[in-house]
Amino acid sequence: MAQPPDSVTSTIDRREGSLVVVGTGIQWAGQTTLAARRAIEAADTVLFAVADAGTVSWLRSLRADAVSLRYGESDGPPRREVYRRMADDILAEVRRGARVCAVFYGHPGVFSTPAHEAIRRARSEGFSARMLPGVSFLDCLVADLGLDPGHEGFLAYEATDFLIRRRPFAIHTPLVLSQIALIGNPQVFDQRASGRIQRGLSVLGEVLCDSYPISHEAIVYDASTHPIEPPRIARQPLSDLGNAPVSDVSTLYIPPVGPAPVDRAMWERLTGDDDRRPACAIA
Repeated sequence: MAQPPDSVTSTIDRREGSLVVVGTGIQWAGQTTLAARRAIEAADTVLFAVADAGTVSWLRSLRADAVSLRYGESDGPPRREVYRRMADDILAEVRRGARVCAVFYGHPGVFSTPAHEAIRRARSEGFSARMLPGVSFLDCLVADLGLDPGHEGFLAYEATDFLIRRRPFAIHTPLVLSQIALIGNPQVFDQRASGRIQRGLSVLGEVLCDSYPISHEAIVYDASTHPIEPPRIARQPLSDLGNAPVSDVSTLYIPPVGPAPVDRAMWERLTGDDDRRPACAIA
């Protein structure tokens, strides 16, 4: 039987190819959702970008044919180029007509540019594409530091973006700054680049000290990647942030200086009662 012309083949591929993007959680296996695991096992092609060898071994115990996406090197192209290549590799398999599962570290939608880009491009080309939620570093931080965002809320920014865009923040609201070891660095993280890392942290500390008391302490936080290992929770004065030991996954948590004041006129306007105080009010 004669093969269909290329245009017909393309239409078939577009109908059959699909993409599911999942996350392993921060602690592989133990934090991988059942839905994510099923997607990995059911896919025709499994591609991954994960953080450590243990996760790779576990993933390949599920799918021996799983293939690593192309990573960058510290002296290689900028991260945005590395991410573009990852999306290219994912889309190439989808266009081939495969049911693709792309696996990322943590939550696949939190600090995962290639995951979002691959889904956007797949949908724009007419393919089915979806993302399944996972456990992110923020979920681990809330649990490990005993926070309740429902009480005081919190603001979360990527550290370089926070600085160069002068993102708004308030000293009475918890502040979370991620990727603090990559401040001002468009390349892949390199622990040996201590001068660059220290410079970025020092600038961040100076900016924060313009608003917070100079003695205010922050927490440098690294989520645990293994159930038997504790998270790293190190207190660091903002005035000495440049000397903080950090890794490629370090996050900075700045606690509020105290409770936010209650707008009593607003409370009375909302309730019509000037005697009772809101349950969430501390002061």
